[in-house]
Amino acid sequence: MRRRPLPLLARLAGVVTLAGVAILAPAGAALAQSAPMPKPDQTAGADTPMTDAERYCRNTGSAANDARLAWQTWNLVALEEKVQVRIRELEQKRAEYQAWVERREKVLSEVEGHVVSIFQRMRPEAAAAQLATLDEDTAVAVLVKLNARAASQILDEMEPARAAQLTNSMAGLTKSEAQGSL
Repeated sequence: MRRRPLPLLARLAGVVTLAGVAILAPAGAALAQSAPMPKPDQTAGADTPMTDAERYCRNTGSAANDARLAWQTWNLVALEEKVQVRIRELEQKRAEYQAWVERREKVLSEVEGHVVSIFQRMRPEAAAAQLATLDEDTAVAVLVKLNARAASQILDEMEPARAAQLTNSMAGLTKSEAQGSL
């Protein structure tokens, strides 16, 4: 087979290319010595280069781990703040409950045995009239310390709305006593 001569432009391009390589070769060697080129990452097999996806995952893995740790830290801080708020709310409720218990103890201690014995010896109508004029805490304290028979007779003589109010208050006291003993 006979070779056809190359056109002039193609011959010139070849000469220019060879000249460019000859000129750039020393500069390329100097660059190669000053900054070594990193080797492309390889997987376990030396023959198999890594895919673009594998290189991307390897290059962004540490940044993704850092972002995940920052996100988890932020979540933990937010949860800690919620826990602190809840603790403050529970401390407030505990203080309210403690104040209620102290008030209840005060009310129960206000009524001495002699006051209870006075109400127990009174006629139920007179005792009902007296208890109806007292504040609720004192009336409840007296009724709780009375024996059940005397308290029921006094409540029977009171107007129904006031008797129901005092009974509800007494039920609240006994319910909290029952819960406190558990």
